[in-house]
This record gives sequence, C-alpha cells and structure tokens, in this order.
Amino acid sequence: VTGFTGAKFKKFPTRQQADAFVREHGNGSGSGSASDSGSNSPSAVADVQSAVPPVDSVRVLIDNYDEINAACSRIEGLKRELDELRGSGSGTGRRAVEIAPLPAKRKKLDSGVKPVTKLEKYGIYSFHQDEDGFVHVYTDGSCEGNGTAAACAGLGVYFGEGHALNTSKPVSGRATNNCGEIQAASLAIRLAKQQGIKRLTVNTDSKFLIDSITKWLPGWKRNAWKLSTGKPVKNQVDFEELDRELADKSIEIKWNHVDAHCGILGNERADALAREGSAMFRRQKANR
Repeated sequence: VTGFTGAKFKKFPTRQQADAFVREHGNGSGSGSASDSGSNSPSAVADVQSAVPPVDSVRVLIDNYDEINAACSRIEGLKRELDELRGSGSGTGRRAVEIAPLPAKRKKLDSGVKPVTKLEKYGIYSFHQDEDGFVHVYTDGSCEGNGTAAACAGLGVYFGEGHALNTSKPVSGRATNNCGEIQAASLAIRLAKQQGIKRLTVNTDSKFLIDSITKWLPGWKRNAWKLSTGKPVKNQVDFEELDRELADKSIEIKWNHVDAHCGILGNERADALAREGSAMFRRQKANR
C-alpha cells in the first residue's frame, strides 16, 4: 500500500475475519510479541514490531475490503472467459489456434481491401466493418500433397485478431485445396448469418473460387452440373452447399480477391488457420 511501510497483504474469506486480525495485531501486543519468543532485547522487540503491519495500513485494506474483493472476482471472471476463448468451442468444430505474429516488415495495409472503419456488434461478437456496412472475413484452403492419395486438406476462416469465430478445420469429403477454399467460404457465410450479419465481404486469394461463383455456377446448374466439355464438375457437392448459403437473401455477399503470400495480414492469418486444418486432417487420418 503506497505510503505505508512494512504493510503485509493478507486475504480473508470474510470481513469479520479481517476485522479480527486487526484487533489481534493492530497494537503489536498479540501473540507475536517479543515475550512469546523468549527474548526481551530491544532488537527482538523491534523485529517483532516491524513484522506486524501498522494498524492504519491494515484498516485501509479493511475499509476497502468489499471493493477489493469485487475487483478480484471480476479479474478471475475475465481470466476464465479468456481461457474459454483460447480453448475449443464446444460442439462447433472450431479450434483456437496460436498463430505466430508476422514480422513487422511484412505487415501492411490490405491492398485491394476496403478499409474497415469501426467495430460493430452482431449477436454476441464484434466485427470489423467498412464504411458501407460490410463485415470483412478472410477465408483460405490448404492441402498437403494436393492431388495425391496422401493428401491432407484443411480450411481457415479469419474474422480478426483473437476473434472467437476464427476457425481451423479439416475438410470433409475430397481432400483438395479447392475443396478447402469452397468449404471455408461456406462456413464463413454460415457463421456470419448465425450472428445476424446482413452484409459480408469474403476476402480470398482463390480466383478459382470467385470465378466459379460469379461466372460459371449458373451455367453448371443449367447444364446438370456438367462442364462445357461434358465432364462432371468435380466439386459439385461443395458448390451445392455454398450455393445454398448464397441463396439465403437475408445476407448480401461481396467477393474480393487478394494476393496470396504478400504480407496481407488477414490472408496470412487465414492461411495459417487452413494449414492447421490440414495438420488436423493428417492426425485424424493417422488415427483411423
């Protein structure tokens, strides 16, 4: 306690016990006196007296007991909430992932991405939103050994630093990079709708994904999910799921292409989450 030398800090379950401590030790004549130690020398008395907190300093703590106890409870509650955010979400398939910070020289403003101007709350979470009212999310897919029998693929969804809805998952179905890209976009839109978001910008480095949605999807559907060559669309199942999410007119989706691996923070974070999803796929595969 500032201004009180020799003060000791002691926590009591109740204020009554704290008051009893003051009465017992406040005048230096309690059980900790020099006579109890078998020595009456001045130095022994001085040592004992210095070990007993001054009555005024203890009284300050007692008078503020309720406030201090309430503050401690708030801190403990915040620590529990932080631990929960760092853990995996129950029943959601999401996993909190520790992502190494980017080198300072690689951090830059997201070129080609409309700057976010504020944090807006939807549901129980806050999201980065631009001046047109669009919440921004970054999505990515990853695949180790893409195109081989040993392929392991994952997806990443990134809403912001430390956001509770940031997601890392293994893909379902075929293990390819494109499956990860498509499934990541579907999940991002679904999570946004669950929180009541009405406008969403999906930032992705996959030109294949954007061209598929904005150019080719209508023709595939008209042609019974066949390419112009007559061959079937390989990712039909994943695109059908994404198309169902897009058919919900309760949310407006804007697609934005960003360059990959050039230091754009959101894209780098989504990439790291997707790579962790691939690692999760590999671990699941090894345990089968």
